[in-house]
Amino acid sequence: MSRVEELARGVIVGGIAGIMADSDLPRFGGYLLFPGESATAAEVRALTDALRARGGDPPPLIAIDQEGGAVMRLREGVEPMPAMMALGAADDSELTQRAGEQLAFDLRRAGCTLDFAPVLDLALDPRNTVIGTRAFGADPELVARHGEHFARAMQRGGIIPCYKHFPGHGSTAVDSHHALPVVEADAPTLRARDLVPFERLVPGAPAVMSAHELVPAFDAEHPATLSPHIARDLLRGEFGFHGVFVTDCLEMGAMTSRSDVAVDALAAGADLLLYSHDLELATAAAASIGRAVESGRLARERLEEAHARVLRLRRSAGEPIALETSPPHPNVGREAGRRGVALVRGVAHVDPSAALAIAFGGSSEMLRREAPSLARVDASLEPDAEEIATLGARLAQSRRRPLLLARRAHLYDSQAQAIAEILNRYPDACVVSLLEPFDLSLFARARHLLATHGDSIASIRGLADVLFGGSLPSATLPVRVA
Repeated sequence: MSRVEELARGVIVGGIAGIMADSDLPRFGGYLLFPGESATAAEVRALTDALRARGGDPPPLIAIDQEGGAVMRLREGVEPMPAMMALGAADDSELTQRAGEQLAFDLRRAGCTLDFAPVLDLALDPRNTVIGTRAFGADPELVARHGEHFARAMQRGGIIPCYKHFPGHGSTAVDSHHALPVVEADAPTLRARDLVPFERLVPGAPAVMSAHELVPAFDAEHPATLSPHIARDLLRGEFGFHGVFVTDCLEMGAMTSRSDVAVDALAAGADLLLYSHDLELATAAAASIGRAVESGRLARERLEEAHARVLRLRRSAGEPIALETSPPHPNVGREAGRRGVALVRGVAHVDPSAALAIAFGGSSEMLRREAPSLARVDASLEPDAEEIATLGARLAQSRRRPLLLARRAHLYDSQAQAIAEILNRYPDACVVSLLEPFDLSLFARARHLLATHGDSIASIRGLADVLFGGSLPSATLPVRVA
């Protein structure tokens, strides 16, 4: 392997699916883990130990997407953590720090060194489901405050944080996994809003991840991942960032139509190129980078600069800790889920033995585990007329009080209709908005209305503490609701 190819592979992160590393796994500067929902912390630790045993000085980065809520690649044998919006709703800096320390502890036990978290995007567009509850909220100051506390707690716990997605993915409804979003806001608006958390936090950040989006206010031609103006002039020059600029996955739909995207990203100012799933594509990208250097299309000095930054990040990584080490904050996930519940109006208590839970777009089994006497029925995200009628008949037959668990009813008209019809017939029903609370304005007739800001196990357990256990909800809404 030539020195140029070695440098090129050193600026690439390749994805590993499952808990086994093939003997012919290419050598890259880092690896991103996708162990699967059933993988335990002990199994992931065996994988990360094997990756370290392959050699390398310093060892490769071992990265993971462990944000909390729906984005938790490691679930078994770790503390369940709610979505970050629940922490924003609780708005307690000390709680956010404990959550960050506990998450870092679990990742170090598993042998990870880099976490692509926290999210600094703002929850601005009600149609934006790709960010959604991953954001702390809509207020730039709140997001900056909790992003800083969470990231610093992770660093104290020995895990490198990576802020994402620069320059902000919260004000567009298009999912960059599938297409290229365009952020239409002008520069003054972006500087007063989306950029505030990044401007506040990136000067001392070890790593920042790009957003695959077009931001015409700063560069009308190149997506942020491929924009020299955004990477060099704005992020490094104006905001004073000195760490590693990481691309979001270059296999995403927003990037796949472009040829030589790895070379273009490096040339624009990225340092670490992420290929989440296709190792052959990652290997081909390294070869393409080598050819670009040899032809003079990419300056070798730019590749060496990126490689040196990645090496510094690798050297800063913490060592793993023993799997049996006692956790710093046991049950903090459930506490965060409970304190992320907001009471909009009415009374939060529900008698499970006299209630029927109707969960739209998901299962209510997790909630019934907390209260076995609770009757339940699962409904479609978009129920048709026949299903709505069936729900009404089921309620009438049960003679129980409805507990309605809504998921983004503002995006699904038939779900909103079903809830409205049930409220008309059962005005004392309790309605819970499980995800982003943008749907709260639809439930004007609801006497009893709550929001959880997430529907992962930690949030559902916290909701159970409020509904069935007598805990008083104390959160405030972290987004603007019409």
